[in-house]
Amino acid sequence: MRRTAWRWGLATALFALAAHAAPPAPKPAPAPKLITIGPAITQTVFALGAGDRVVGVDDSSAALPEASKVRTVGYQRALSAEGVLSLGAGLLLGSAEAGPPPVLEQLKQAGMKVETFANEPTVEGARARIQGIAERLGTPEQGKALVAKLDADLKKAADRATQVKGTKPPRILAIYARGAGTMMVAGSGTVADTLIRLTGGMNAADSLPGYKPLGAEAVVAAAPEFVLLPASSVPSVGGAEGLAKLPGLSQVKGWKLVTVEDVDFMGLGPNLGQAVARVQDAVTPASASAPAQAPAKGGGK
Repeated sequence: MRRTAWRWGLATALFALAAHAAPPAPKPAPAPKLITIGPAITQTVFALGAGDRVVGVDDSSAALPEASKVRTVGYQRALSAEGVLSLGAGLLLGSAEAGPPPVLEQLKQAGMKVETFANEPTVEGARARIQGIAERLGTPEQGKALVAKLDADLKKAADRATQVKGTKPPRILAIYARGAGTMMVAGSGTVADTLIRLTGGMNAADSLPGYKPLGAEAVVAAAPEFVLLPASSVPSVGGAEGLAKLPGLSQVKGWKLVTVEDVDFMGLGPNLGQAVARVQDAVTPASASAPAQAPAKGGGK
């Protein structure tokens, strides 16, 4: 009888404990789906390991291999609220150029969170953007690691530039082209200007602020040794042969064509250091040891 009573008492106590036990913790809410606007923003989000959350990108971001299969929502400055909202994302991360502002306000009123980041064309701006996006995604440690890698890549580029400092810096003319009818020279204060300077080169159009229409006289005065273009622009201008027929460039002899990925021409993303190295391979004496990166021939006859 005593054993039976003891067992009954123990069972009663265990039942009471189970009845008063805390309910299981609720499962955390799934991370919101993302829409990324601006190539540097998109590249950073994927580099931080959040690419599986991205359901929409702008047209320019679609050129990135990692985002090539993601649906597009249009040009970053001309977004449609209906198109963005139709993808069911809870968060939009974009560059400062994302818009127009009334559309961003519509998205906010519809319940979507919208955050934009400055597209300042400086290394400091690139670091701040990476860290800001990482904080917003809840991955600050990954952000620190990405910035550390960026700094390491840029240090290698700086060391390489120092090694050839005794030589005359190569004169590089950066051109933003969307066909022969839309061609702009990238002057000071642009992403391309920063890219050129990080290579140890000289922006042949640094006397011009921002982007200016390609003018024959200005090109002749710039006397470029290299012409830098976004890779996707090359077919639209007819390659080096097409460029060599343009006023100004047809008068400058001996220049060579160099390309970088579009994202690196338009924004400073986490792969900036690699883009600098690619240009260095083409414009410095060290290019002789890297035939795979040899520049396309152009201009000079």
